[in-house]
Amino acid sequence: MKEVLLPLGIILILTAGVTVGFISCFRLHRAAMSEYREATERTARNQEQLNTQLTDLTARVTAIEQILRSVG
Repeated sequence: MKEVLLPLGIILILTAGVTVGFISCFRLHRAAMSEYREATERTARNQEQLNTQLTDLTARVTAIEQILRSVG
């Protein structure tokens, strides 16, 4: 009976360790993906703001060009 308990105990411990490892890995992956999503959302918002500013600056430069052409 003791010859069976030791291998079963080792197998049980190894199985528990592998299971805990997988669970930890998936939790870490989920947290990393959450941070990645937040970063991409921030980047998209920043890019929209920059596009708006670029459109505004383009309009201003066009207006300045028209003024300079009308003067010159």
